[in-house]
Amino acid sequence: MKQFEEAAQAAMDSIPEQFRPYLDNTVFILEESSPDSLMGLYEGAGALASGEGWPERITLYKQSHERATSSMEELVEEVRRTILHEVGHHFGMEEDDLPY
Repeated sequence: MKQFEEAAQAAMDSIPEQFRPYLDNTVFILEESSPDSLMGLYEGAGALASGEGWPERITLYKQSHERATSSMEELVEEVRRTILHEVGHHFGMEEDDLPY
């Protein structure tokens, strides 16, 4: 789990500074596995409703990422792509609008 945590931290650190204030109410969660083989999952009301009620949640699934990669470099990149994808949902983007 340590390598996955390091990959997730590196990916979160790569989020551009101008977007970080909009993620203040967002919790990043690392889970071992997903029942649906998901890479990540966004749960929340979105950036426009941020701060209202429960925190937004972005969950990253370790086993899905490890199955999709074969090196630490690939793992960091895949986790970064997943975080950017889920952050896109936080900002209201639909699945077809997301680059990853």
